[in-house]
Amino acid sequence: MAEVAKILGLEVEEQAPLIAVLRCNGSFKNSPKKVSYEGATSCAFAHNLFGGNGGCPYGCLGEGDCVKACAFDAIHINPETGLPVVNDKCVACGACVEACPRDILELRPKGKKERRIFVSCINKEKGGPAKKNCSTACIGCSKCFNVCEFDAITMKDNLAYIDPYKCKLCRKCVVECPTNAIHELNFPPRKIKTGETAAPKKAMAVRHPDKEKVAVENIDLTEKVKVEKPGAVKETPPIEKVRESAPEEKKSNEEKKEG
Repeated sequence: MAEVAKILGLEVEEQAPLIAVLRCNGSFKNSPKKVSYEGATSCAFAHNLFGGNGGCPYGCLGEGDCVKACAFDAIHINPETGLPVVNDKCVACGACVEACPRDILELRPKGKKERRIFVSCINKEKGGPAKKNCSTACIGCSKCFNVCEFDAITMKDNLAYIDPYKCKLCRKCVVECPTNAIHELNFPPRKIKTGETAAPKKAMAVRHPDKEKVAVENIDLTEKVKVEKPGAVKETPPIEKVRESAPEEKKSNEEKKEG
């Protein structure tokens, strides 16, 4: 292409190769079927009739309009998940993107060594309804946004979006996501440093002395937690002193009985 442009006296800007990416993880497992659709096998038709088998109004309908639009056999429906899968035959023509009525497919850079990180969700509902319909939905918690050091993540309409041109593939956002809505592709397994273990923490209900309501806090289970009311703190004497005072108290009690 560069040679042709040179002959024509034109300038061609080099662009990173692109590939179609599915931004939905509403599989049969993550978004269990609530209703059954019976009608024309077309995503465009089904989109106008109902929200989807799993209840998500933004999720993949799985009727295969993207597959029919692809002329390169680069996409097919996985029968185990019900979601489209894009393979290496993709030439980034954009036909599948145009065919999807819910704009779930997006052309993104293939990335160095085919490595990519993206939010596999486009649900704009608030966290509660989104999580109710799909266990891996983005809930708009902003944890990924807060941890990103490269200004690659933006938050809009309760949804996170990762800019592929700003993302440095550090993978910090992937770990932070509480619903596993952020996908990382073609990365090596994470290495666990020897001798480094995180303190186990669990969400526990703790009644504060100065409050009537119960608040949920993260408690470090490796430490002993003791909650006492103000003014009711009493020093516990050493064990040795307790043992020494025990015979004297017993002797005093016997004298009282004799008296």
